[in-house]
Amino acid sequence: MMVTRGRALTIFAALLLSLVAITPATAVPRFDAEDDALNGRHQSDTESSDAPASTPASDDSPEKPGAGSGSDAEEPPPVYVTSRELGVDSKYTCSDLHGEEDYGGGVACGISNLACSVADTLADEGDGYLASEQVRIDNRSGRSSEELLGFDCQQRGSAAAGGEGGAAPEVITVTREDFASMPVMPLVASAGPPEGWLPAHMVNVLYAESEPQTMDMTLLDTPVQVRATPVLYDWDLGDGNTISTTDPGEPYPSEAVSSTYRYEGWYDVTLTTTFSGQFSVAGGPWQDIDGTIEVTSEPIPIYSKSLESRLVKPDVPVDEEEDPWVPERTAETEGRKDPDATHREV
Repeated sequence: MMVTRGRALTIFAALLLSLVAITPATAVPRFDAEDDALNGRHQSDTESSDAPASTPASDDSPEKPGAGSGSDAEEPPPVYVTSRELGVDSKYTCSDLHGEEDYGGGVACGISNLACSVADTLADEGDGYLASEQVRIDNRSGRSSEELLGFDCQQRGSAAAGGEGGAAPEVITVTREDFASMPVMPLVASAGPPEGWLPAHMVNVLYAESEPQTMDMTLLDTPVQVRATPVLYDWDLGDGNTISTTDPGEPYPSEAVSSTYRYEGWYDVTLTTTFSGQFSVAGGPWQDIDGTIEVTSEPIPIYSKSLESRLVKPDVPVDEEEDPWVPERTAETEGRKDPDATHREV
């Protein structure tokens, strides 16, 4: 059976492409823009080495993207990941990824990139593959540094490849869904005296131990810190009365956040805290998270005791050394709802 030249090239390309799947993209240490490594290719090297040190800009010179001085110039994100097409705007080779010591890894990397290019050449019109380098860009503090993450071969036109010009920058951000998945701890809430009961119609002091919480996560192989800050406190007194406030309150004798019970019985005091969020990428500036989350604390059982005089059984002695009697919590000892309950904002 005779094999045509086109068929042979297709088989050769398929064999080469099989190497792409077994050649991992290995991260290398981050290099600063002023570093002399990377074979002389740095993010700061945007002009030829033969060009003069400084060239006056003419009035009709086109501005570089994002470099305009006007108010409309868009600042680049602090840290992001992007793809650059090999042979077009790439800066690295396999030796930058594997080093001279890992000869085998460098050869496999080179074959993988070659396979991607050959497959792209042999592909039908409208199809093809894009060999690219994956790079993390760090623009914090006015300095630019890069980290080569590896090389990839993606089908042209796919969302991952980002079309002919490579993938758009992946901005590292934390969404509200990410924020809601973080282990934000409920606040420690307090209500009433430590004994767990108070006389009916006496002031019930409410307060919470309110401090920001900081948590760590990783996005796109980059360390990210998330900060949760309490901004609103919603108290449910259990009798129908509720309070919303931006004040966490203080212990007695403060009555900044407080209420009273009208009837005798057991009630649950429940605090729900609203947290706003911020995140910091690799130690960079804090950025706001869109949206807030709510976290509910454990209910606090409290008994409202009526101290009105009443008849007692004459055969039961009164223990004057004991605190006023508090019954066990049952359906019969639950407190009544306040018919005039309101929602207050403090």
